[in-house]
Amino acid sequence: MTAENPDGRDTDDQGFSFKDNRRIDPETGQARPAGQAGEGADTPQSEQQPEGQPDAEQPAADASDLGVEIPDDASGIEDAEPQPESDEAKRYLDDLQRLNAEYAAYRRRSERDQQAARTAGLQDAVEALMPVLDEVKLAREAGDVTGPYEKHVDRLLEALGKLEVVQYGEAGEIFDPNIHDALMQQPSADVEEPTVFMVMQPGYKIGDRVIRAARVGVHLPEA
Repeated sequence: MTAENPDGRDTDDQGFSFKDNRRIDPETGQARPAGQAGEGADTPQSEQQPEGQPDAEQPAADASDLGVEIPDDASGIEDAEPQPESDEAKRYLDDLQRLNAEYAAYRRRSERDQQAARTAGLQDAVEALMPVLDEVKLAREAGDVTGPYEKHVDRLLEALGKLEVVQYGEAGEIFDPNIHDALMQQPSADVEEPTVFMVMQPGYKIGDRVIRAARVGVHLPEA
């Protein structure tokens, strides 16, 4: 048997009630002072907010409340260049650039040293062959190099030409003190400027570098 209230309803039909222990007031959105979380009238279960549903009267959290700063003008964020994440990353980048520059300088220096070593070695070989090449030139001018010997001489000079070794010095050339060594000088009415009339020893060059100046006789214009 159930007890009846003065209004005629059974006590068992009443819904159970509980105290509101929330620390945030759902109506004002403000934090409740300590000790007041459980105060207030009991709320029937039928009047409670469904579990898991947001309170319609509670204002949504703003980004500023979460400690997030939003710039006034964010239009250039995507266009901004990426910055080094830290001083350590910038230091690594500087070290890498320095190493690249040092390696490039090392390569240039190595190539220059290799070319200098190649030229020095070739110069030693040409200087050793000079007496032979001088005799070959004199023999050809005298007509003593004929038949198969002439072909061998031509092949020798052709091979030296591939190494940029040039034999020079011919009668009729304008005298140039940079590439000629005048061992004899004679006045002549037939020339208007110093001119080679005799080649005693041919000169040799590797590219533009003179290995030995041509030793010549020179005609000078008459005063």
